[in-house]
Amino acid sequence: MAKTPEAAREATLLMGATFAVSMIGIFITIFLLFVNTGLAFRVAAATLVGIVGVLSFLRHSVYYRSDQARMGWTQEHPEFQLEAGYANLAMGIAAFAAAALNWGSLACGLTIFTYGTYLFCTFLLHLQQAATPDDLHHPGQRQRAIRSTISSGLFVAVLYVFSFLAMVQTS
Repeated sequence: MAKTPEAAREATLLMGATFAVSMIGIFITIFLLFVNTGLAFRVAAATLVGIVGVLSFLRHSVYYRSDQARMGWTQEHPEFQLEAGYANLAMGIAAFAAAALNWGSLACGLTIFTYGTYLFCTFLLHLQQAATPDDLHHPGQRQRAIRSTISSGLFVAVLYVFSFLAMVQTS
């Protein structure tokens, strides 16, 4: 694996933290589904949307230059990247509120579903990038797009499964 450029250090660490929190949240949620389903959906909302959303906000909005370096992108006007960070933050805060204030499985499920739908759109963007001919990318960009397509697709599938289970439980 190539050495991470110093300019991408913060975003790379935040992305690693996002992956770690996601894996921990998924496994704890699966365990809790067999023990306490209400708590399982609160944990899923808090970790998979709340913490992941806040980490994504930090990566996209606070450390946006580092995130651009990590992705191999350059932008003179990062407003859209900042907006993506704000969207992550808004959904993360809503998920924290649903989980912390115990608004129930439906509210937690809806925050998970909303985040899943938002990330489904990013999955489609990654898929389009992965299908673009190599000559339109920097070296290694297509491989990064393929990895992003796989990881975001799996995460979206997990979010949709958890949101479906949460909504089914409430009916």
